[in-house]
Amino acid sequence: MKRPLFIILTIIFFAALLKGQNSESKQDTHKQIFDHHVHLMSPRMIKLFKDVRIPFSKPDADYSDVQAVVTRLGTNRFNLVSMAYLYGHPEFGKVENEYEAVKAENDYLVDAKKKSPKNIKAFCGVNPLKDYALQEVERCHERLKTDGIKLHFNASQIYLTVPAHLKKVKPIFEYAAKKKIPILLHFDNLHPKFGEPDVKLLVDEILAKIDGLYLQIAHFGTSGGFNHRTKAVIDAFIPQLETNPSIRKHRIMFDISAIALDKESEGLSKLTDEQFSELAAYIRKLGTERIVFGTDYPLYSADEYIAILKNRVKLTDSEIRILTQDVSDRRIRR
Repeated sequence: MKRPLFIILTIIFFAALLKGQNSESKQDTHKQIFDHHVHLMSPRMIKLFKDVRIPFSKPDADYSDVQAVVTRLGTNRFNLVSMAYLYGHPEFGKVENEYEAVKAENDYLVDAKKKSPKNIKAFCGVNPLKDYALQEVERCHERLKTDGIKLHFNASQIYLTVPAHLKKVKPIFEYAAKKKIPILLHFDNLHPKFGEPDVKLLVDEILAKIDGLYLQIAHFGTSGGFNHRTKAVIDAFIPQLETNPSIRKHRIMFDISAIALDKESEGLSKLTDEQFSELAAYIRKLGTERIVFGTDYPLYSADEYIAILKNRVKLTDSEIRILTQDVSDRRIRR
């Protein structure tokens, strides 16, 4: 099924206006905040976007140079996420030597990590539907020593309800579980009926059948913002997490990136006061121990997004401290 251009999800990263921060607040943030969802693009990827007239509001370096990212983001501790899965997307046009482009994009991310290997974790990107997908996952793990895998079910147009898609996705999860590699999953494919059936398939057909895995589900399971879709997906996950023994072996977390929007962002509405209040209720319903902080940089800087969570969502300082810890430093209710 052909879906609208995934710009609804990705332009949110690149059209955002990022505000400056004073150096003192940056130094404090550097010591405390771990951002679990930060994007980096190679110059070639930036050109790919510009060739289809997707605008950038900042200099290219703010999207491609890791030191510039640190300055804008306001913390030097984060998961750096590749977007290599976009090569071969039909609305970007055919890419010569597609797999070589994918490898080069993931290599670029790993080279960026080397500038601060103790603070940065690198998540390679791959489209599970590609014939080279598992080969690239193995290369990233064995040769590049990446820290995780990024899968994007909307950009890759993956429908677990399609048996052929499910068959392609399973080996990636199996390999990740066997090798203890975290997966960062953009689960939403933007199908109008996406929701509980997809959650059930993920749980019953994939997670229940593999070894224990760390799975970070981006954007509370959807594609950003907070609305009826977000609530439906969280409501579908909660009983699975609380009552399904077959998935207790996994560590399943939800990142809050691009959820608490205080501005319009390319098809996503900013939240009303009522929605901010309802989001707070859902955060506590899911449990802060199951949630990690992420900015979806360059959508927000760390300080900007923390201010929204504190002043608009009205999370307590204690709740924010939990969210902004590196997930590996936390315990989780099982």
